Amino acid sequence: MNIEDKELEQFRKSQRRKDIIKNITIVFLLILLALTFFSRTIMNYTLPQVATHVVAQGEVSPRVRGQGTAEVDDPYNVMMTQARTIKSVAVRVDQKVKRGDVLYYLEDNESDDLRTARQELQNLQSDFTKKLFDGTLSDYDITRLRTGNYRSDDQMQAELASANRRLESATSNAAAAKANLDKLTAQYSGESGGGTTSNSNTKNTEEEDDEGFVSSGSSGKSSAEKKIEKATTRNIDAEAELEAAKTAQEKVVNSISSELELKSLTEQIKTAQAKYDKLEEENIGATVTSPVDGIVTTLTYAAGEIASADSSAAIIRVDGKKLTVSFSVSKDQAQKLKVGDEAQPQNYWEYDENFKAVLRQITADSSDPQNSRLLKFEVDSDAVTVGDNVQLQIAESSKTYDLVVPNSAVRSDSNGTFVLVLQTKQSPLGNRYIVTRESVKVLAKDDTNSAISGSIGAYTYVVTTSTRAITSGEQVRLAEEEEAEQ
Repeated sequence: MNIEDKELEQFRKSQRRKDIIKNITIVFLLILLALTFFSRTIMNYTLPQVATHVVAQGEVSPRVRGQGTAEVDDPYNVMMTQARTIKSVAVRVDQKVKRGDVLYYLEDNESDDLRTARQELQNLQSDFTKKLFDGTLSDYDITRLRTGNYRSDDQMQAELASANRRLESATSNAAAAKANLDKLTAQYSGESGGGTTSNSNTKNTEEEDDEGFVSSGSSGKSSAEKKIEKATTRNIDAEAELEAAKTAQEKVVNSISSELELKSLTEQIKTAQAKYDKLEEENIGATVTSPVDGIVTTLTYAAGEIASADSSAAIIRVDGKKLTVSFSVSKDQAQKLKVGDEAQPQNYWEYDENFKAVLRQITADSSDPQNSRLLKFEVDSDAVTVGDNVQLQIAESSKTYDLVVPNSAVRSDSNGTFVLVLQTKQSPLGNRYIVTRESVKVLAKDDTNSAISGSIGAYTYVVTTSTRAITSGEQVRLAEEEEAEQ
């Protein structure tokens, strides 16, 4: 190969090398161009996608929610008067009944209450007989009281007053006779019993003493002795009369006491007899009936069960009485409500369109009277029966706030409540979106929106949802951009 050929070959090799380098350079530039062109799209696929909402002025209508059990307002309790076995149940729960309708049929057997009533009656009758013949009453009084002929209060008062007057008079007479005897005894204590008298009494002339007794110095007994004898006799008679008056007064008191006790026993016997007769009548073909018109809400017993005395056999919702539902709320919530406000069911699809619940009462909650209030609603709905759990919601008054965001925009953690604000930054590759944390305070909240306050202003965009958890300072992608690209 000559020199020219060699040079040509070298030139061709050099040219091929240059072409290869040029092609590589072109490919590299094309790759850079492609990477530059698609970098934003590629990057966006790795970023969390967020939806945003603009902060603006708006209304918030908070709702008070609660639930309670439907109850009868002032229900009627049908009580069992005695322990009995239930033969059969004549009605069912939620059945409408009229006054006198049979609720239960009872077994025909002697109840424990009937046996107890019989024994009580017999005991009272025995006590009456024992008292009648305990020796405190005269035969006349016994005969009179056995026929039920009791003295009136006025008669007993008059007899007692007469006995008391006799006793007072006898007591006074006895005291006077005793005082007179003591006086004469003391006055003539120095004289002998043989007829010798003091100088002032030794006159032979006849004279009459202050007792009307004519004495003579020539008689067998002295004037003093005769006076003392007479005073002694009077004292004995007065004491005897006093004892008789005491005995008579005691008999009157005992007679009245016994008669009053017998009269009380007679009344007790009448009551016991009436109770026994009623229980005896109820033993055969006995039933428990409704005393009012209404709807049966509760039946306590089933056939074959033993109903205890003084227990509730059934509860009836009296005609005209409403169902009520009550639940507790905070004091602040209650202050925004008023009696007469209407509530709606939370699960409205379970009730008919005629459902109505009206707030009838706001009272302090006994469990926390300082901070809680009890709301009582009157419920009218064919779909609600006693014992149902009813969930209610009642709207507070609406109020306009400067900063309102969707509830989903408000977040919270251990550091407090916040929103994620969307910040826009321009770059050669287009706009970049960064989220930053801003602390806020929730002023009010309803089912959709929250009123907030903080360092953000109106028309700021806040994140409502994201495809994954995001933190402050993180770059994100807007959901609207993806929709535009598609």
